[in-house]
Amino acid sequence: MFHTSLCGLLGIRYPIIQGALGGHTRPVSDAKLVSAVSDAGGLGILSTWNLSDKAILKEIERVRKLTDRPFGVNIAAIHSSYDFTKRAKLLAEAGVKIVTTGRGDPDIPAISLLKDHGIIVLPVVGSIDQAINMEKKGADAVIASGCEGGGHVGVVSTLTLVPQVVDVVDIPVIAAGGIGDARGFVAALALGACGVQMGTRFILSKESIAPFELKQKLLKASSEDTVVTTMRTGWPTRVLRSKFTSEWEELKKRGASKEELKRFRSVMLRRIKEDIEEDTIGAGQVCGMLNELKSSKEIIEEIIEGAISIVSKLQELRSGDI
Repeated sequence: MFHTSLCGLLGIRYPIIQGALGGHTRPVSDAKLVSAVSDAGGLGILSTWNLSDKAILKEIERVRKLTDRPFGVNIAAIHSSYDFTKRAKLLAEAGVKIVTTGRGDPDIPAISLLKDHGIIVLPVVGSIDQAINMEKKGADAVIASGCEGGGHVGVVSTLTLVPQVVDVVDIPVIAAGGIGDARGFVAALALGACGVQMGTRFILSKESIAPFELKQKLLKASSEDTVVTTMRTGWPTRVLRSKFTSEWEELKKRGASKEELKRFRSVMLRRIKEDIEEDTIGAGQVCGMLNELKSSKEIIEEIIEGAISIVSKLQELRSGDI
């Protein structure tokens, strides 16, 4: 059940994608998590955040040794420390079949290069204009991510963004942001999406390599414990509130210079490496719904089973049996 156009496009059993999960020191979505999600019937996405070309190729090989199911690799289009087109070429030469791009606006040559190698391209978009632009550039589908999500965010909510994107593009739309259980999954389909992408839900999976301390903080957090800040990357990013985010906002309120903010960011990153409990982990508002670590298989199966039950109840409501 729930075999949508996304399943056919990606060759997966369930229309569920694990969002690319970057980190300050190393990605959370490494080969272990990616392969677990893919083996469970979804699509695991390997993050390349802060990884060298050599490390990326090594992780891709690790995934292939762990699973024979489809998986994807993410390129963060807003990153300035590497050439996007060069990295796209690296993935093409490595035989990667599916690529997601982080928020940003990948240039036309990069998408063309990926498409020329037969790669399925799924950009993450936060606005209607971005979605239209990505379709024009040849994207196979778009991931419409609302501001409830963790990581880089726009200003429009998932509930508002997804149906508007569905109405203006002719390619499949995947919903992201604020989705963590069967209710969100069914709601996304009702909005016209052909599937969902979840990030925060998979941070709290047993296969996730997120540090134990961070997982515990996330499990205890409420939706109000997340905040959108430019502290981490210079781009609006939803993270779990910390003393660093509070200090950053205070600096901005008093009119700190760009140099002061740059120094603060450098100090923050250094302290995080020394004490992981101080990390400002990217997390969506859905964290307030999550209170238990589960395997990727359990997460996906519970969503599908729960969705079947919800749809059944909706059908009963329609027939007047409730």
